[in-house]
Amino acid sequence: MNRITALLLALLSSTAFATDLRIYPQFTEVQVPIPARELTFPFAQWRWIQPASFAVIGAAPVAFVLQPAELDWLRTQEGERVTWTSPGQAPVPAILERAEDLLLKLASGEYVHAQRSELAFRTLPPLQGSVTLRLNGTSAANNASLVYRTQALVWRPRYELNLNGAAASLAALAQISNFSDQVFGAQKVDLFGGSVLQQNQAYPLPVTPGVANEQQMAARTGTTTAAVSVSDTAGAGQINVVGEVRGLQRYALPGGLTIGRGESRTLPFLKPQVGGFTRYAGVQSYFEPQNRSGQTSRRYKFTSSLSLPTGLVDVRENGLLVGSVQLPAVQAGTLVDLDLGVDPELRYAKTVKRTGQQKDVQGRVTSNTYQVTYAFMSTKASATRVSVREQVYGRSVWVNGQAPQNGQVSFSRQVDVPARGKASLTFTLKIMN
Repeated sequence: MNRITALLLALLSSTAFATDLRIYPQFTEVQVPIPARELTFPFAQWRWIQPASFAVIGAAPVAFVLQPAELDWLRTQEGERVTWTSPGQAPVPAILERAEDLLLKLASGEYVHAQRSELAFRTLPPLQGSVTLRLNGTSAANNASLVYRTQALVWRPRYELNLNGAAASLAALAQISNFSDQVFGAQKVDLFGGSVLQQNQAYPLPVTPGVANEQQMAARTGTTTAAVSVSDTAGAGQINVVGEVRGLQRYALPGGLTIGRGESRTLPFLKPQVGGFTRYAGVQSYFEPQNRSGQTSRRYKFTSSLSLPTGLVDVRENGLLVGSVQLPAVQAGTLVDLDLGVDPELRYAKTVKRTGQQKDVQGRVTSNTYQVTYAFMSTKASATRVSVREQVYGRSVWVNGQAPQNGQVSFSRQVDVPARGKASLTFTLKIMN
């Protein structure tokens, strides 16, 4: 086998064409037919695979074995001459006595263990780091399939909230990223939104005897140096909503998917309608009997006509980016409240004044009454509504003389602050110790 043929075989083996790809935010479950009882994964593919995720479906339980692919070839070299070059030493001729632990027999009759990188062979060795899966008791005839999970292929929802005056629109995109240097392709591809809990037990990876530590570390950590490019997806089909599966949202890609090495592809996703959009400034505070001051936060509230998985959302006002934050998982019709950070143009000063106190017959304080005032100062060019959310803890809490509530109490108050003006809001609290 010449070097060109070996290179072509390596490139072909790094392409994974599956019958089914189920892409999650953290991993992809790959389903492939079983053409034979043996499958070999090249290192470029194996380094991303979760070894404990292999399973055979569509057949009775079968036994399978994972082992370094190079080990079989090394066994064919037992009894053959090799050249051993240890660091700082001259090359030494030897005989490969045992492949499993690279035991060498020297001309002196002595034995020594070598590292794989220290050995030179007379025949071309296979690629290092590959792993072979051997199955027992199943074949392609019984329609069985092999499934496993890889972290090389993931997807993330992305959103663009575009605002123009009172008008608001939300665009949803699906970004599918291939971090590896293999090609993925399948006719049936589903995206799943949500979180899948994986409680993996420790699982030793098959490692070729003497493989360089750099490769072993890459296999464990999933590090890569592959470049990422963004492809043009104009004209791509709209992703279809399939439905909900035990708290996960399922979407289908019509026409399947082929995604190249290091490629990141962005596709049109959902088209939710935005309702009840409101801009406002917010203050959130835990009550304590002392004065304080600070800045309000820039906030946006709205509802979505569709349930949405969590993802980053870029917020633009008249085409200008004003924030990029995490959109939490959204249930259709429920309120979304985004915090885009502080607004230095709208500040507040909070004043707390004790106006009353009650004691029992032993002189112990049983309750305190406070007057709380928020004074707002704006240098903004437009009027802004401010919402104050106060959290108070006490055995019993009265707000503005209303019926008492027990434990932790949360309530909100609103005030409109004029452009380049001032406004205030006041409430009273009675807290029983």
